[in-house]
Amino acid sequence: MIIILYIHESNLINKINSNYKNIGHEINKFYYDVYIGYRKQLKSLDYASKDIEVFRKAARLIDDYLEKVEIFSSEHKITSQSKFRSTFIEEISTYLFKDLPLIKNNTFGIFNKNIYAGMKINNQMHIDIIPKDVDFCIGKKVQLKIDRAEPISIIIPIVCVEVKTYLDATMFGEVQYSSRQIKNASPNVKTYVLMENNEVAKEKIISARYDNNLNEMFALRSGRRSSRTHTPIYPKALLEYYDEIATTVENADIEDLINDAGRLLDR
Repeated sequence: MIIILYIHESNLINKINSNYKNIGHEINKFYYDVYIGYRKQLKSLDYASKDIEVFRKAARLIDDYLEKVEIFSSEHKITSQSKFRSTFIEEISTYLFKDLPLIKNNTFGIFNKNIYAGMKINNQMHIDIIPKDVDFCIGKKVQLKIDRAEPISIIIPIVCVEVKTYLDATMFGEVQYSSRQIKNASPNVKTYVLMENNEVAKEKIISARYDNNLNEMFALRSGRRSSRTHTPIYPKALLEYYDEIATTVENADIEDLINDAGRLLDR
């Protein structure tokens, strides 16, 4: 059974059900009158074509919807802590990758909780799995069996993405640490950042190219963030992000073969 995560939709529904700030009715109306229409349009696009016009349309739809979210949030005094807006940035990845062949055939799944980040052994020799929540993950759920203990269900990540509305120096350090944790547990995983705006100094970005903590970072907008205006989402950034993740997932299904003779490590 294929389970697709729509994290922004979940946020809206939770606020409707809890009557968040006594505006559950208004959020419900926004959900049906605004969100559903944009969601259908974004789901219908053929991202696999890698046609830049598809990504231009996606960028326009995302910008338009986010503008409506901001207007609604301002009218009803919804704060950023509610993640009313930011969860939609996380949901973009679901639209882009839900139709990848290896997800549609259940080889891999989309997750955001309990990603495998290592294990620890206590003084009674009991093994505990260390889980980690991420913003977006494509991975495989497997059963881990150790000695005679009951099998443990874990999610081995193929791709992990941290999603930010903006990234500054402090958050960048946290993202690097989190990525290193995941890579230490699953060395073959590739880790990424998807952000609207980058506010990390250029020298730190250049340094990060050599530390192997992150495989790539994608900024959807140019310049620094503003409290009132945004530069448009850059369609080519969306396309580059799609191409990178789709290629990584496609190649993850290819079995690594080791030659009987000749070069073995650097093939």
